[in-house]
Amino acid sequence: MIRRLHLKFYLAIIGTMLVFVAACAMMWHFFAPSRSSLAEIETTSALAAELLEDPGADDARRHAVIESLANQVYADVALFDAGSTTPAIRSHTLFIPTADQLARSGWQIGHAGPFYSLRLEGGRQLVVHPRRKLLLHGLHMGVLLLGVAAVLALLTYPISRGITARLERLKAGMQQFGAGHLSTRVPVEGGDEVSSLARSFNDSADRIERLIAAHRLLLANCSHELRTPLARMRLAIERLPESERATNSELIRGISELDALIGEMLLSSRLDAAAPIDRQEVDLPALVLEEAAHFDREVIATPVTVSGDPALLRRLVRNLLDNARVHAGGATEVRVESGAGVARIVIEDAGAGLPDADRARIFEPFYRADGAARGGGFGLGLAIVRQIAAAHGGSVDYEPRAGGGSRFTVLLPR
Repeated sequence: MIRRLHLKFYLAIIGTMLVFVAACAMMWHFFAPSRSSLAEIETTSALAAELLEDPGADDARRHAVIESLANQVYADVALFDAGSTTPAIRSHTLFIPTADQLARSGWQIGHAGPFYSLRLEGGRQLVVHPRRKLLLHGLHMGVLLLGVAAVLALLTYPISRGITARLERLKAGMQQFGAGHLSTRVPVEGGDEVSSLARSFNDSADRIERLIAAHRLLLANCSHELRTPLARMRLAIERLPESERATNSELIRGISELDALIGEMLLSSRLDAAAPIDRQEVDLPALVLEEAAHFDREVIATPVTVSGDPALLRRLVRNLLDNARVHAGGATEVRVESGAGVARIVIEDAGAGLPDADRARIFEPFYRADGAARGGGFGLGLAIVRQIAAAHGGSVDYEPRAGGGSRFTVLLPR
């Protein structure tokens, strides 16, 4: 497959070069003087020289000979007196040869192209400069070659663009898939190597999506099934006499932690599955105020309402406040703000903050930054915050707080 793509580019380059060479050959054929025209100029100039050397020829006669020669060979013609660089008689407009060029006979190359020079008796010089249709010099050649190059570029552009455009769409699809949009697929266009690559990507994406869906289902089912034996263990411990139950306090605490972890995993699995949420009109400042009261924190709020699930939004605020309590001793400021089309929840703390290496990963499930406190969480709190924000069409961001600490900002559509 790759060989065919290589061959396509190779043939396109070779074809472009062949067309360019053919165009140059055609320009030379049509515009450069032919051998027959050069021979005609030499022969006719020799005949004109005999007439110009006639002792009985006056200026009027010489003018007529010059005009006749110019018309016959389609050229600019001039007659220079001996030692002069200014034409004594000329037809049309003629470039002026240098003194060195006037001292020589035969074909020469001047700044305006080739010209023929013939020395007459008495030191006079006859100069014939072929005009042709479009005698090429450097500027003409450059303009024409640029024109040919532009035409070739226009002809080869669809080939290269057709391939690169599909590669760009394939790249965009891969980036979306890598960003977590597992349902992303790329269009399969044509029957070449790029379409084969797109087909392979779609097949791989299908398998990955099925594997992740199966993993999520397994995780959700296991989490759900684990609650039954945990409930039986808790019930058995609660039936023990009070004296025996006290000795099993560690077991009870362990069961409670397992139950809490299972609850987190179930919620995360449900949010991962993109289950529909129960949307209501929510007074966001009142909701944040109620949750902050459990942490003895005040709220600076602007009136704003959002459409969302109140239970999930409470969980979002609770997780952020709990994260500040565990890792920074508590939030220093809680704000609810209204922006252009969005509601903003801002929670700041005065903790140690996060190093640059950890900032991009703190919203990953079960991720813990180096040196993070181990008590009071399972590494799912911030991941659930991000999932809840995404389920409401919003986002959550982390940034270091001026003067030290952290700032978490949640944006929700109004």
